[in-house]
Amino acid sequence: MNDSNAQTSLDHKLAMPMFVVTLLWLGLAGIAMHLLSDIDGRYVHVSIYCGVAILVLWLAYFAEAITHWRNGSAQMRQHLKICLFPPLRLGCRDHRTGTTVWIPGFGWRVATDDLANEIDFKLSYAMIAMALLVLPLLGVEYVYTDQIKANRTFGLVVQIAQAFIWFAFAVEFLLMITLVSKKIRFIKEHWLDLAIICLPMIAFMRIFRLGGSLRLSRLSKTAKVFRLRGTAMRAWRAILILQIVDRIIHRDPHKRLRVLKNQIAEKKLELESLQEQAALVKNRIAELEESESAVETISDS
Repeated sequence: MNDSNAQTSLDHKLAMPMFVVTLLWLGLAGIAMHLLSDIDGRYVHVSIYCGVAILVLWLAYFAEAITHWRNGSAQMRQHLKICLFPPLRLGCRDHRTGTTVWIPGFGWRVATDDLANEIDFKLSYAMIAMALLVLPLLGVEYVYTDQIKANRTFGLVVQIAQAFIWFAFAVEFLLMITLVSKKIRFIKEHWLDLAIICLPMIAFMRIFRLGGSLRLSRLSKTAKVFRLRGTAMRAWRAILILQIVDRIIHRDPHKRLRVLKNQIAEKKLELESLQEQAALVKNRIAELEESESAVETISDS
């Protein structure tokens, strides 16, 4: 569904620019977090620049909220959430019906689980590519460990590559969580994806100097291990999904029909078995009722 009457004129004007702003905000946040995870603290100054840019972009969300408020929008609660946590802007609803969302390549669509599944399927190839980037990145970190420590530029490239992978998973997860109806269930089923997003945030512990440098170093390494592990698990899950889809789409239709017929036959046998069990239980209930009735008759007499 792509109903232009479901959105205001401001929705159409601000949808794409604010989506791009949110991508920039999220990308800068990812870069800052990963640069702060550097044990030697070589990129603190770059993280500060990113932080300043994040604050500047943050003003755009307040400006958008004020603009919609002046336009008489009844959907201001979502802007309060967005001002507190800007990445939620990725799935921002329209300001007329509150049911449609703008997504690049899809336009304005009703936010449903079907749309979430459609996006998940179309992003699966891209997510596989993102996940597979972990393998050469691991190889580079293993082979060029000393060079990464000695060369600040080389180390910066590696950190940004990690941030890029994090960014891809963060965008997918945040977009999906805003579309699905059962959000708690989605989080439970995708807790590893959530871990990929959340664990790099421990890098900010460097700012508060919690626990000393040794403890922070261990925490940073632990975050990296879990982040890579979660990415590998995500790659495995995406590849598995693609394999299933590939079998359904490219399999010979005659073979597919035979498989479906076999499945139908198995279901029929299972149904017959269940019906037999239900009949036995029904007979057992009838016998118990007759026994209870006979006992009551005897007691009355």
